[in-house]
Amino acid sequence: MPFQADNDILEFSVKLGYLPYMIERYIEMLGENGTKELIKFNETSLPQTIRLNSLRNSYENTERALTKKGIKLKKDSQYLESRTIIETPHPIGATPEYLNGYYMLQGKNSIYPSRILDPQEGELVGDFAAAPGGKTTHLAQIMNNKGKIVAIDISANRCRSLKSNLSRMGVENTIVLQMDARKISDFHLLFDKILLDAPCSGSGVITTDRTRKNSKTIEDILNYHDYQVSLLYTALDVLKSNGELVYSTCSLEPEENELVISEVLKNADVELEKIEINAKPGIIHFQDMDLNKNLNKTKRLYPHETNGEGFFIAKLVKK
Repeated sequence: MPFQADNDILEFSVKLGYLPYMIERYIEMLGENGTKELIKFNETSLPQTIRLNSLRNSYENTERALTKKGIKLKKDSQYLESRTIIETPHPIGATPEYLNGYYMLQGKNSIYPSRILDPQEGELVGDFAAAPGGKTTHLAQIMNNKGKIVAIDISANRCRSLKSNLSRMGVENTIVLQMDARKISDFHLLFDKILLDAPCSGSGVITTDRTRKNSKTIEDILNYHDYQVSLLYTALDVLKSNGELVYSTCSLEPEENELVISEVLKNADVELEKIEINAKPGIIHFQDMDLNKNLNKTKRLYPHETNGEGFFIAKLVKK
């Protein structure tokens, strides 16, 4: 579709601060109406959501304690640990229950990657971009603090936040490494499962970071692509045969999502596993490219369709 035909959307989006290239690709992926809905949704605020932490307290007891404080919660229809804050007279990140690790402030869509990876109690699990620890602590919770998690982040400041959250949430099965995850092969480990929630441009979270409308150029996105591909190759190198890897981003950009997975499918002995969640499939056509048809096994969680952060999620199995 010629972009010139969508001047009304372009004018609307430019007034809101978007770079034109973003709108052009949104129209290709979502159509005109879908693009308008996404742009309008990005001007709203997401409801606060929390993940209850069974390592510290039962879901029932935590919910009862918060209800006594006048905090109204809504259960998630899919995951027992997820709650939406309907009403609260208190800052949700400053209650005694929060400080004691009974729950983590965590977007509802960011719960999906850990659940899709589904780590088991006796496994060695890698989290290759772990800080500040929302998904790491969730992995430990799913594993009931059994098995081992190696949580890696390159930033010293972010590792401090990671360690603080691990302690607060009662995580006992996790080792933190402050390093470039691309050097993990030096440790001669082989992982049963790996979560790679890759650093990205963040175009799926404009509702919480409005600067993302115009802070990233195409060149920035291509740089992210190269970094993400190198991280993914490294992760696959240290994954056991028949091991599973979940790759995710909070970006809507195909270069950071389907095009990363497409490159790896061409060059590594892996296959995609279908993800069974209620979300749009990954795209198999972008601009003038026909992509691997198996990319429809990946998932795209668009903000306006899920009332949550934008996410891309893929699950790979190493042959």
